[in-house]
Parts: sequence; structure tokens; C-alpha cells
Amino acid sequence: MGRGGRRVRRRGPDDPHAGARMALARHATADADPPIRASGGARTSLARPQAATYAGVVWPEVPARHTVDPPDGGAEELRASSQCFWWLPGCRTGVRTMSVTPRSLRVRTRHLVAGTLWGVAGLTLALAGCSSGGSDDGTAEGTAESGGARSSITSYEDVRRATIQIIAQGTLRDPEIGLADASGAGSGFIISADGLAVTNNHVVTGAATLEVFIGGDRTRSYNATIIGVSECNDLALIDIAEREPLPFLDWSTEEVTAGLEVWAAGFPLGDPEFTLTRGIITKARAGGDLTGTSSIDHTIEHDANINPGSSGGPLVREDGRVIAINYAGGQVAITPQFYSIAADLAKPVVDRLAQGDFESLGVNGWAIADEAAGITGIWVAGVSPGSPAARVKLQPGDIITSLNGLPMGTDGTFRDYCDVIRTSGTRPIATEVLRYDTGEVLVGEINGTEALTVSFTIGGFVEEDLPPTQSGGSYDYVSVEDNTGRMTVDLPRQWSELDTLPIDDAGRSMPGIAASANLGAFYTGFDEPGVALVAFEGGSIEGALNEFGAADPGCNLAAEEDYDDGLYQGVVRYWDGCGSGSSVVVLLVAEPADGSMLIVVIGQAQTEQDIQALDRVLGTFIVEPPR
Repeated sequence: MGRGGRRVRRRGPDDPHAGARMALARHATADADPPIRASGGARTSLARPQAATYAGVVWPEVPARHTVDPPDGGAEELRASSQCFWWLPGCRTGVRTMSVTPRSLRVRTRHLVAGTLWGVAGLTLALAGCSSGGSDDGTAEGTAESGGARSSITSYEDVRRATIQIIAQGTLRDPEIGLADASGAGSGFIISADGLAVTNNHVVTGAATLEVFIGGDRTRSYNATIIGVSECNDLALIDIAEREPLPFLDWSTEEVTAGLEVWAAGFPLGDPEFTLTRGIITKARAGGDLTGTSSIDHTIEHDANINPGSSGGPLVREDGRVIAINYAGGQVAITPQFYSIAADLAKPVVDRLAQGDFESLGVNGWAIADEAAGITGIWVAGVSPGSPAARVKLQPGDIITSLNGLPMGTDGTFRDYCDVIRTSGTRPIATEVLRYDTGEVLVGEINGTEALTVSFTIGGFVEEDLPPTQSGGSYDYVSVEDNTGRMTVDLPRQWSELDTLPIDDAGRSMPGIAASANLGAFYTGFDEPGVALVAFEGGSIEGALNEFGAADPGCNLAAEEDYDDGLYQGVVRYWDGCGSGSSVVVLLVAEPADGSMLIVVIGQAQTEQDIQALDRVLGTFIVEPPR
């Protein structure tokens, strides 16, 4: 499931640990490093944890040597230096400049071939989707639904007159390339003489403007208004701004059977030239959860070729009546197969859309899964203005990880998402969202009265006010990956000294990252902001916490919380009054549900921006399990 839902157990002033002190393995020199009494009773410098806690870790050779007397009376040699502590990745001297890599979500999606052709920053995205068809002819005959008029289009050869190309301008967010202005080209068709037309939700939701061309005529374009959308059915109803009567198509009410000859109409690949392809129905009732962008009861499978940009175009019989709406395609076995939403499902939804949105939160998105990171959910590419999603401040780049406590997208489809929406109707839906840009987990209620709020931040339990940075500016963030390729985290670009070399743990390279504007100062004192992350195989949360439970007169243990972000569970501690008295230190010790490794994160902060940076770290760090 996605990250979120921290379960909090805060220790207040009456807590027995509230007055405790800590030592964070800081050593000025070997001579100036007296033994420190650990919470477990051992006399130790805490240059690294005792062998019983992290057996098998091979520590680098450094000059200074200390001796610790464990509780069992044995003696163990520890190695430390002024720039080398057990919790730092690889415990190495020397500093390298940060190497920056773009952050992208490694996702598994169920996108198929057909869909909207979105051109984003030079990259074409083929988004699977569906659309519903409608009817109207080339005269002012009125709508088939309200006036009972019939379309004058009675052959597949004439469906071009009522088939439209839709150019949607807006801002979409893709997990691989980020936020970008986009121009999306999809198809649709007119269902009434007064300009109502059907297309896909994914063609129009989140668009700022819609431009429509009718029948491939590029000499005149029309504006269009969204009347209603449904992401669960991937359908949208739009109104073309034209006073003159327009040609329209009728729905077919005849039974659809395998072997029926059909024609697919549309404007694929963003080409303004109308395309009509011929095929047959290969399966009259195929699966409905195919794309990860909708959840419908069934689809029609056919072999009339469609491509990106064909979404929303009609699939018609020989008489020109619409039997389905093209929305997806994929390579099945040897012969390409394509999928359309059957008219018997689409028409009732379109009728409802005339009254506004239906089975919709106003999201343009799809199911995603980052298997390595353990993140699943509904990726939000765009949000419809005025929708329930917009009212709670959902934004492109968010991942809806759960609704009413049910994890989203675990099977790569919209099924669970739409089941909750269909069950809840307009009642409030408990919502958990991972804001991917910041790593924040937001909670609240869609269809409620308040915007989503951040469920956990370090700043939430830092009681005293910290000053802003001296420059008054905020941090810029980049994604950093360690040398093993198993650990990633967002870090401030300003923490430009970086160490990403691995730790040798019993012959295994374990991931680690340390970053600061001055790693040397971060290693040796409390007043330099920075962070270090390390992962180990074996060990326990309690043991690691004990290693940091020793007395040191510089820091006050101010708070402790149970930590659960959906991926890792453990404990986070916070100390204040460190160093010169103005530093905050945060320690997280956590593990995944399977207990395959122990992750330690330790950070220091001097300003509000530093606290925000540590929040970003806790929200974005991901460690792949041992291989």
C-alpha cells in the first residue's frame, strides 16, 4: 500500500523519558572521547553498535581505537575517528560533490495502445481510455433522446460527418517526466443536433481548453464545454458551441455477436485526417478492467485497428449506428485486439452525464504500482475544476493510496477505486494520499467539508519556533540514489557534499547515504544540518534505540512517536537543545513489515527549512529489500 496513516504515540512532559539525555556518537578526537554510559549498562563510545546488535558488519580501518566493556564482561575493540561513526554510510573520510539524478516513479501500469495522444515535453504518452458514442445527423433534427428524431446518417461511409477530433490544452502530470503543459488529441462523436458529443474522461478531465474539429474539417474549430465526466466509466459528455444544427449518430440497440462486421472511426496519432478501419467482433463480452483507467462490467473485443488518439471514437455497424466506443488496444496472442465500451453500458451513463458528473471524483489518472518501493495507488495526472477532488485540494502528482481504508490499485486496475465511489455516492470518503513531490502523507475526506491535511511532519512535534535560513530562501530538492542502487531519497540540493558508498555488512553491500553542506562538521558536531541513512540486515528496533539512549549533557529527549508510513514501521525520536543549544536532532529506526532489514535515519536541523528537509527525507526514502 502507499505510505501514510502514521499511528502516533506521543510522550508528553510526564513521560519518564522526557528528561533523558542522549549521545549521538560524536567524537572530537580519540583523546577527547571518554567512555559514555550506554542505556544498556555498557561503557561504550558508541562509535558503532555492539557486535551482538549488528553482528557481521565489517567496519573500515581508521586510526583511533577505543575499548568497550560489554555487560557480559568481555572486551570488544571499536574503531572511530573524528570523521567516522557507525551510523554513517561506509564510515569513510573524504567528500564528493553530489551527483543529481532526476526522480521518477518506477511504475507498472496497465496502459494499452489506444487512447489519447498527449504530447508532453516532446514525449508522446499513450493513455488507455474509453468514450461513449452518440447520435445526430446533418440537419436540425434534435436529440434522439429528447425529440425522438433519427439521424440522417445511415451508413458507415457517412460517420465522418459526426466524428470529431478534440484538442485538449492543459497541464498533466506523468510519473516518469513530471508536470508539463500538454496538448492532447482524442476523438469523439456528436449525439445530438444541438452539439452534445461523447468522448473519454481521460481526453478532457484536467484540460483548461477544448478545441473541436468536426469531420476532419480544419478550416473551422469550435469551443466546447464539459457537461459531465465519469472516470469510473472513462466517459465524458461535452457541449460544442454551435447554434446551427450538427450531424449526429444514433445508438444501435441490436444484439452484438462475434463475427459482426464493424468500422472504427476517429483521428488517431493526432492526425487531422479522418481514419476509418474495418474489422469484426472477436468477442462480444470481454473483460472490463483492462486499462487501469476505468472499471466497467464488460467490453467488446474487435480487430478494427485503432491507435493513440482514437479514444472516444465510435465503433459502428454497417448502418452507421454506434455499437461501442473505442478506448483501448493491446497485443493479444498473435493478432492485435482492440476494446470498446458497449453501447448498452455507455448510453445510460451518457444520459446521466447530461445532469453532471457521475461515478466520479474528478480525477484523470490511472492505477500504478512501484513494486520495488511497495507503492500502489491511483496516480492523479489531472483534476477537474470544481470537482470533489479539487475541493479537497488534490493536485496532479498525488497518489491516492487508500479510500475508506481500502488500499488502491493493488491489482493494477480501477476496480477498488470505483467500487468505493459507487458504494459511497456523495457521502464522505476517508482518503489517504501520498504527495509524491514532498513525500507528505495527507488524510481527510473527499466529499467532506475540509481540504486534506498532512498527517505527519517532524515540524508537527517541534514545539519551539526555529528561525528561517539566513538567506531567507527555501531548499531545492533532487533525488539521490546510493551506489548499490537500492536506496533513494530526496535531498536539498544545498546539501552538496554527499557520500553514497555502501557499507560492507557480512560480505553484503548495504545501502547508505549521507548529505550535508559540510559533512566534516556534520560528522563531528551538532550544529551542522544534514542527514545520514543506513540499512542493515538483522538487528532490532529496540537495540538500535538503546544505542542512542545514552546520556550526553548536550541534548534533551523531547518527544517520541510510533512511526508507520505504510512501508516502514518503527519509532521516531526528537531531541532539542543540542550542540550550541539551538539544534534539533531526529532519529528514526524502522523496518519493513517482513523485518528483512533495519533502517536508521538521523538528521540535524537548525532552521525551519532544515525541519522541512528532514520531513522530505522521511517522506521519500525508499530502500529495496535485500536480494
